[in-house]
Amino acid sequence: MIEPARVQAAIEILDQVAASLSNDGPAADVLIRKYFRTRRYAGSKDRRSVTAMVYQVIRNWGFLSEVSAGDMRRMMMLSLSSAEHFTGLDHAPAETTEEEVAFLAAPHAKEAHHEQNYPVWLTDRLRSRFPENFVAELDSLNGRAPFDLRVNLGKATLVEVETFLKSEEIDYSKGKWADAALVLSDNLRIDAWELYKGGQVEIQDEAAQLAVQISDIKPGQQVMDLCAGAGGKTLAAAAYMENKGQIYAFDNNFNRMKDLKPRAKRANVRILQGRHVDTAGGKRDKILSEYTNCMDRVILDVPCSGSGVWRRNPELKWRLDEDKLQQYCKIQKNLLTEGWGFVKPGGRMIYMTCSLFDDENEKQVTDFLSGQGDAKLVPYAESYNRTDLKTLSSIPECLALSPYSHGTDGFFVAILEKTT
Repeated sequence: MIEPARVQAAIEILDQVAASLSNDGPAADVLIRKYFRTRRYAGSKDRRSVTAMVYQVIRNWGFLSEVSAGDMRRMMMLSLSSAEHFTGLDHAPAETTEEEVAFLAAPHAKEAHHEQNYPVWLTDRLRSRFPENFVAELDSLNGRAPFDLRVNLGKATLVEVETFLKSEEIDYSKGKWADAALVLSDNLRIDAWELYKGGQVEIQDEAAQLAVQISDIKPGQQVMDLCAGAGGKTLAAAAYMENKGQIYAFDNNFNRMKDLKPRAKRANVRILQGRHVDTAGGKRDKILSEYTNCMDRVILDVPCSGSGVWRRNPELKWRLDEDKLQQYCKIQKNLLTEGWGFVKPGGRMIYMTCSLFDDENEKQVTDFLSGQGDAKLVPYAESYNRTDLKTLSSIPECLALSPYSHGTDGFFVAILEKTT
């Protein structure tokens, strides 16, 4: 595809995205895959280029849609800061009108409207999290996420993986906070790497790696990942267990869990028991009841707004509303109560979100502690002795991270111990 044709493809997809956002329809990545499924002539470079243009518009949807009144052609022009591809030739978008040329030349085309690149109704919540460096924090949330690897220390060392990266002339740096993190300068396809196929590395943001690291998981423990999803934190936890003890992974979504067992086999994890837990007809309670008061550690990475990962999935911010946020909060409260029942006396539950909001973080922890007489908050620094890691949380014992302040996803961790 020539570049003007790619621009036209992006406009067509974005028209579908606009309809999907207003009707809570399919996600942008689903729409992109569907679009190219019927256009086999488009190569991988075409798909990457069009996808990048689509997501660049989504990142700045608030500003672009307001200034252009939702006109997708104008939104694309603003995003490109150019109308050079609007020629009307071949498969290019129709030629620009005089009004469009004047629109693009207006001052608004060059202004940065930080306050319009996130939903305005979230202003108070975001300012509460970022009382300092507000604009810089929001700009980082609107940027691109790094490509982080977790070295599986059960099968490889950092030096071995670094040696491979150097041999392939891949630019990288060591993670700043997590012991097993390596940060690549570019997004790469790593599924063909022998290191990946052999289970020596996994893709995982440094914040998630650090959350598991400070969970203080040891060989021989009984560990539960109650909202395991695809199992990234399950496998990170298993690496600390050295195939001693038992780790249980549960999730109510079968599709999210389907790759966990192959991934565990690749990583040489032999202590995993993974199971889809259906919520219908009381099956969940029956399946999980045998684990009551048995776990040394319960990892509770709860469903949340995803506000901390806006740079990875920018459309999440435009799909969120107050009702959805409150639904997440209700689910989180229920999971906190349920997860606590599996913790044995002296054991710990590690509550995690990829959210920036107090509603889903500090307030949940405070409410939980006020209702649980056998729970105490353990400072994250107890199992992480570096003093240069500064939390953004209003509760000093809890860890809150952000892209600008820490170079990671926005993430929150609270460690709760059951008193004996």
